[in-house]
Amino acid sequence: MDPVAHRQHAAALDAFPACDVLVMAAAVADFRPVEALAGKIDKSAHDSLVVRMEPTVDILATVGASRRPGQVLVGFAAEHGAAGLERARAKRTRKNVDVIVHNDVSIPGIGFEGGDNAVTIIGPDGETATGRVSKAECAQAILDAVERLV
Repeated sequence: MDPVAHRQHAAALDAFPACDVLVMAAAVADFRPVEALAGKIDKSAHDSLVVRMEPTVDILATVGASRRPGQVLVGFAAEHGAAGLERARAKRTRKNVDVIVHNDVSIPGIGFEGGDNAVTIIGPDGETATGRVSKAECAQAILDAVERLV
């Protein structure tokens, strides 16, 4: 595990027992290179390059497995395409979280690329689609979903 991911994982595990609500951010990456090189790869020495990848630590699944009764856990699912909503629903169950916020990152102009977003908040009481709204309005909708659970 790389040093930054190790520190993030340790900090989450250390702080989580005292939390009533934890809202996690989406993972920066699901995979990382198996081997890190110290310097630049010389392009003139290679016609092609194969990079072996390994999964990153899944902090959301780790804290989801260690939660105590009464804790509310929120995760995010940055998914791509039409099947993403179904993957987000499965992720909510698999990672033992109360709420998953599905974000279809294939839609131009929302999410990572702009000031607006359109999410589906998946919780134990059903699903709420925000439609295209400001990120502040998305955040409020997420907090409203959390408030119904505490």
